[in-house]
Amino acid sequence: MWIYQGHRIALYFTGCKHAGENLAEVLKQRAAGLPPLIQMCDALLRNEPKLVDPMEILPANGNAHGRRNFVKVTPNFPGPCRFLLETFLEVYGDAAVTRQRGLSAEERWAFHQEHSKPVMEKLHAWPKD
Repeated sequence: MWIYQGHRIALYFTGCKHAGENLAEVLKQRAAGLPPLIQMCDALLRNEPKLVDPMEILPANGNAHGRRNFVKVTPNFPGPCRFLLETFLEVYGDAAVTRQRGLSAEERWAFHQEHSKPVMEKLHAWPKD
């Protein structure tokens, strides 16, 4: 999504290419010297653009696909899966609070830094515990 002169612009691609291939084509036209691009997608390697001229891209990978896989294996590993799913529930609850409060993007970011980041850090450390 991009806003230009008050108009929202979204790019959608259909066809046989993967998201990374489509993004690589768009980025060939991106002006030099711009701040790093934030790419929101799941963490599939196919979504990473393969670029001839490297540029800094900040991945903002979502958790929905990973969470879904834990739901599938919960019957086989109920304890570990329960911990992970309850941790995600806490973060999703934080997101609901930000929506209920009608927070701006900057306010949501600050809220998640304060509330969700420690929860995700706990989850990140969990397999090592």
